[in-house]
Amino acid sequence: MRERFVALLPLTHNVDFAHDQILAGVSGLFPSLTSKLRVVRAGGFAEGGEGGPCFLAIGPNVISVHLYPGPPNLGTSEALDMVCPAWFGLRANHPKPYSHVVVQSEQDVNHPAEALAAAAAVSMVATALISIVPVEEIIWKTGQVSIEPQAFQRAALRLTIPEIKVGHWLTWHRCEGPLSPQGRPSLILGSKGLAPFLGRELETVASILPPAEIEKRVQAVTDFLILHGPPVFDDMPLYVPDHDFVRLRLRDRGHLNPKPVLLLRIEAGPAPTEALRKSQGLPATGGFGRRAMT
Repeated sequence: MRERFVALLPLTHNVDFAHDQILAGVSGLFPSLTSKLRVVRAGGFAEGGEGGPCFLAIGPNVISVHLYPGPPNLGTSEALDMVCPAWFGLRANHPKPYSHVVVQSEQDVNHPAEALAAAAAVSMVATALISIVPVEEIIWKTGQVSIEPQAFQRAALRLTIPEIKVGHWLTWHRCEGPLSPQGRPSLILGSKGLAPFLGRELETVASILPPAEIEKRVQAVTDFLILHGPPVFDDMPLYVPDHDFVRLRLRDRGHLNPKPVLLLRIEAGPAPTEALRKSQGLPATGGFGRRAMT
């Protein structure tokens, strides 16, 4: 069973909110989904914190909304420090949140397409809450990444259009790799937050490309894998439109991650054959295009 998607919303103070406000917010932001919205269990919270959770559905995806006192807990203070973004400043110097809202997917997922829809549903509910409660930040727990609320909202609003980008659900760690045979420095990138989608995190083979170029290519690969979700097997060739030929390998552990990983090698390769396009479910013109919610 893969980890469920959770968005944590620290609040400066409590305000009243209920299921009908959240549902109206989602419908207003994503009008194409209005017919797919329903209340599974009514609920909400008063300004004093009294009340109970509500459960909402976007299509088949059930999302719960809870309110808890105090700041969110990611397990350790080190984890909280890790997700502190540049715009936020030192977390230790920031006022302690009064309470926090937890938005969570409630069903198990076993396929990247199911995971994508569940993550999108959590993002949509969290996005609606940004306009209802005084949110300081959005912490996407599986990726251990903190995002400024308006930036998260802008990213979530793209989830019903073809050119989806999924970077707001992930964070990337980098470390120096071994020197190349020519004595050039190399870089290894590792993901945090990809395992709930694909069952494993991703690491790159040490590369001597410029860091910005590695990040650009890896982001394109992760977008493609989450959006198109081809079954991954060992020594798998993969064509990512407008980018290089890629090979994925299954490894019991990575260099950065002691758990099983997808090892990514970017290679120069031939143009994809029609058979390869069809095996990956690609349109004849290539490109991203599978929607998270339709």
